[in-house]
Amino acid sequence: MADRYSTVNDIERLTNTVEDFCGWIELLPSESTAAQEWGPREVLAHLVFWHEHYLSQSKAILSGRMPDPPAGRFADMNAKAVEKFQNLSIPLLTIRFRTANRRLSLLASGHNAGEIAFSIKQGSKRWRLSDLIPAVEAHIRNHKMKLIKKHPLG
Repeated sequence: MADRYSTVNDIERLTNTVEDFCGWIELLPSESTAAQEWGPREVLAHLVFWHEHYLSQSKAILSGRMPDPPAGRFADMNAKAVEKFQNLSIPLLTIRFRTANRRLSLLASGHNAGEIAFSIKQGSKRWRLSDLIPAVEAHIRNHKMKLIKKHPLG
């Protein structure tokens, strides 16, 4: 389990990675963010969906409720996330991403993130928020690295 100091560092790294991703995607030309098979827009929608989900699950735990994780395959949930946000602009999606990250970071830093644990989806292992934060940071960073190969800025 992560200690308080490492959780603070992990939150800072996550915030920097979210900002880096949002800044990069905001600089892309509109043709790069048009709807496509798992392009920048779809990845951003996926990241927003999951970030909001982690926040919702964490808030449920803190309010004494046992969250009900979604059922299904990750691929199906990701497709629903893309569909859910298909009509939102890149600026609105980045606002939602930054907002969810800010709220999640405040929640994690204001509580013992090692005691907030939930399953991301039905049948998956329980993640402690203190362990999920660095995993999510790496996930976002990896998505950006893959996207940069397809959509370089110049």
